Amino acid sequence: MVEPFVVTVIPTFQEGEFIERCLRSLLEQTWPSERHLIHVVDGGSSDGTREIVAEMQKKSKQNDGPEIILLDNPDKYVPHARNISLSQLPDEVTHIFEMIGHVWLPSQHIEARMNEFDEIESKLAIDGKKLAGVGTLVKESDQPLKLVGRWVEASLQNPLASGRGQFAQFSGLQETIIPPFTIYRRDAIEAAEGWNTDFITTQDSELNMRLVNDGWSLFRSDSSYCRMAKRTSISGWLRFGHRYGFWRTKHLLKTPERASILEFLPWIGLLATLGLCWSGTELLGYPTWQIPVVAYLIVLILHSILEAISHSQISLIIGLPIMLILLHITFSLGLLDGLLRRGRAPKDRIS
Repeated sequence: MVEPFVVTVIPTFQEGEFIERCLRSLLEQTWPSERHLIHVVDGGSSDGTREIVAEMQKKSKQNDGPEIILLDNPDKYVPHARNISLSQLPDEVTHIFEMIGHVWLPSQHIEARMNEFDEIESKLAIDGKKLAGVGTLVKESDQPLKLVGRWVEASLQNPLASGRGQFAQFSGLQETIIPPFTIYRRDAIEAAEGWNTDFITTQDSELNMRLVNDGWSLFRSDSSYCRMAKRTSISGWLRFGHRYGFWRTKHLLKTPERASILEFLPWIGLLATLGLCWSGTELLGYPTWQIPVVAYLIVLILHSILEAISHSQISLIIGLPIMLILLHITFSLGLLDGLLRRGRAPKDRIS
């Protein structure tokens, strides 16, 4: 039986603030270093990222840690970086671990996930199914956060935002089509011919859809977790919303079966409100156009109260509605922009 060999792939661009912590968490893994390779694929950083990687290369070598290889990514974007790594894999690599430069892990992360990977694969094999990959749980950042940063963390986990996707909080083992920070079988990725570079964002979702359509299974598990640095400013939040809306449209144009009515609720609500306003109808003496507006506000307020209680942060009563309204507006505009414009979305984080 071939021993599992993991390559961790980290696309980077201007990750000087976080890359050392990311790499340090990988060097502290209990998974055997002789069966672990780290590819840092950099898009031309000028903020010290490459110098930090070089220092971590030396430290890992001195401590008999996993080899760190720095690769260049002239195209800068994540799918290009992952394909560059794929083309440079040694023959002994069996699994590919998707990472990014602003994520860090507990020390038993790879070991726990690889052990579970084998268990899942064995169970699926009984039914003649094949496992492509297993994702993990994304927990709140443990960095000291200011007010807006705490609002972002709470918003991302809320079902009214992206709380059903990458940042969903769940327990146990679940079959899914959106596994975050996946450990993939190499042969699954090669069978799919890697990542589609037409997708600057949502490239993982597009890849996963192709894998599922080709008969592979995907799971996510809380056997371990990762922590991720996220946006901490209003401007970053606005760019985030537009960017994901733009590329979500590009993805849905290719795979419309992935569409969810929840993504279009802001547009549906706006059109319903305008229609009722144009009709001039009333209910119990009140204009009917107020109904969807009031319903939306009530839902926001209820969610903000629940989040404020669960996070023990009274400011979320105000902050959560603000962040969700901004997200709904920018994501919805991004959806429309992606339909109308063929160009690339404005640069946000490109890796």
